[in-house]
Amino acid sequence: MKKAILLICFGNKNINIQLDKLEKNIKIEFYEYDIYKCFTSDFFIKKYGYSIKEVLNNIFNIGYEEIIFQPLFTIDGKEYEKAIFYINKWKEKFKTIKVSRPLLYSEEDFKMLYNFIKKYYTTNVLYICHGTDNKSSYNYKKLFDMFKNESIFFANLESKPYIENIIKDLKNKKITSICIKPFLLFNGKHIEQDIAGNNYNSVKNILLKNNIEVKLDLKPLLQYDEVIKIFINHLMESNII
Repeated sequence: MKKAILLICFGNKNINIQLDKLEKNIKIEFYEYDIYKCFTSDFFIKKYGYSIKEVLNNIFNIGYEEIIFQPLFTIDGKEYEKAIFYINKWKEKFKTIKVSRPLLYSEEDFKMLYNFIKKYYTTNVLYICHGTDNKSSYNYKKLFDMFKNESIFFANLESKPYIENIIKDLKNKKITSICIKPFLLFNGKHIEQDIAGNNYNSVKNILLKNNIEVKLDLKPLLQYDEVIKIFINHLMESNII
């Protein structure tokens, strides 16, 4: 029986490079599976292809019978829900369809991420997340609350707490120097422009304008073995729909 794993993400111009490390690790545990990838973003689909419909149609015509879907998102937010919507349209066409989970899902995920964060930085670090305004925001809050008594901070790009909210906390704690890290799976516009860009409203420049010295450590999450391990665990625990 032909088997495939479909990696689903928002979209990225350098997707093959960005997923190389993850794919190599997946092949170790799932050597019987071929790996495909697709996007949920209309912008990236128009530019590069890789729509869920296009990729699933190709996989079906080639004769695959078992598919495991691995959504590459930090939370089960809007893009995750969009992916699940499309997957459900195809569940009658394949013999077996399994769906894996996003990064922040189980209690074990949160424990592993807590240990991962503490392994690399114990103080004066600011993680920048994407943020969301939907029901899944509780996942971010749960993670943030795990560090509320430490000098490890979190801000969102697209929902509260914004960087302006966190600056108040930094000043109250008399922190004048901090390391910025992305809590994002992929390198792209958010890291290159919104976090580390030279534009006046980047996270870096907002901190500098507030007399806070900045160090940048811009390695995205999917380049860390600890984060890849979480996704591998999720693939192993994927559920049939």
